[in-house]
Amino acid sequence: MINYIKIARYYFTIKINFKKMNIGFSPIFKKNALVPFLFFLTSCSFIDYQEKPLDINEVHQKNKQVNLNDSDFIAYLEENNFDKANIPFKSWGIDELLIAQKYFNPQLKTADLELKYIESNEKIASLRPLSSLGAKYERGDVGDPSENFFKFDYTFTYETANKRLIRYELAFNETQLALLDKELIHWKLRGNLIESLTQYINNQNLIQILKNKIRLQQSIVFMVQKRLNFGLVSKIDLSREKIKFNSIKKELMKHQNLQLNITKNMATLVGFSLEQFNLLAIDIKKTKEKLTSSLTEYFANIDQTKMHSTALLNRIDLRQKLANYAIAEANLKLEIAKQYPDMTFTPAYIYDFGYNVWGLGIQTLLKTPERNKAYINRATIFRELEASKVENFELEVNNQVEELSLSIQKNKEHELAVKQSLVSKTMLINQLQERFDQGQIDRMELEKEMFALLDIDLELNRANNASIQLGLLAEGVLQDQIFPTSIYYGP
Repeated sequence: MINYIKIARYYFTIKINFKKMNIGFSPIFKKNALVPFLFFLTSCSFIDYQEKPLDINEVHQKNKQVNLNDSDFIAYLEENNFDKANIPFKSWGIDELLIAQKYFNPQLKTADLELKYIESNEKIASLRPLSSLGAKYERGDVGDPSENFFKFDYTFTYETANKRLIRYELAFNETQLALLDKELIHWKLRGNLIESLTQYINNQNLIQILKNKIRLQQSIVFMVQKRLNFGLVSKIDLSREKIKFNSIKKELMKHQNLQLNITKNMATLVGFSLEQFNLLAIDIKKTKEKLTSSLTEYFANIDQTKMHSTALLNRIDLRQKLANYAIAEANLKLEIAKQYPDMTFTPAYIYDFGYNVWGLGIQTLLKTPERNKAYINRATIFRELEASKVENFELEVNNQVEELSLSIQKNKEHELAVKQSLVSKTMLINQLQERFDQGQIDRMELEKEMFALLDIDLELNRANNASIQLGLLAEGVLQDQIFPTSIYYGP
């Protein structure tokens, strides 16, 4: 802390020594002597401006240089206790995708900077009001013992009613809100990535089923062509099968194009280009097992009461509204504290023609009750508004939990029906194969029946996808990590 009294004494000593040595002050120096002195007092901790131009080409090159084998990223994996057996990555799994997203996604880096920016307000809020230091030098034209007039004063403000503490409380609550904003961004990006991954797996299963359909339909077309050659069927029959074949091919192409878009979306969510992302394959089998392994167990062991308490405890958006209420509360405190005026003190020293004069000035702003009441009333209404938002949102969360509970129950019933269909499919395949072996049906009849049974595979895939989507919905409603990942995805 700068000791202004010592600096002032040092200045007076210099001035007196100059006088004893009969060194006069030039008119210019007399007028401007205090300028460098005051500049010295105020510039002790100046920070120089550092130019930092932003080159879009450099930004582009930086984004292209994202690398999974980067030494800093490897160190990050080790710091976060990532499985050493999977370092470096051999394929994309859910853990690999999430931790790569947490490190490389630019939105998360932006969220970190936004938090730091808002957090800096805490330091500013805790600062005391600015004080001022003034000095005045004049020369008189009378012949008293001294021709010099010098005035030195120091002005500072004393804040009443703990305003500085309340300002810090307000800034602190705003930081908590920013922290929750960052946490919500993390959570949404995590959910979007897992959803894209499930879409990829679901679509890949559809592609495989469609390929099986194409294989069977191609065989059927071939056999119908042979029968047409022997005059056993008409051209209409062949055309009908070819139309079905072409229709399946178009459907396959649609899902293959969709797979490319899903992959692009995943690459963007991780923070990679598509080219960089495709350097590793997605381990579908491992990922699917990990996604589905805990879903049934989780839904079996949770009831509506537990879901409600989990949601109230975990919901980031609910905590955001509580943080907004805390901000409104601090604003009201500050407006009430502003009723009490601050005091400004100005101690001064005057050297007047050989006389030493000491003075003390006190001033304050005159507060009007009407103005204070208006601001307090506004802050009170604002607090009530934020409280109302909390109450409304809590009701909304309750309704979401009830709806989720019903969806879980319906999904259990649907899964049971699909499993029964799967058992029936296995039995039917065995029966068809037995009839074919006994010569009761021919090859084309067998493959047409097998083609029709692929619809059960489609239904099973839809059911599995519906369960996973329900898991994603539950994660959104409860904001609980239902899917088993080893990556903590909070701030």
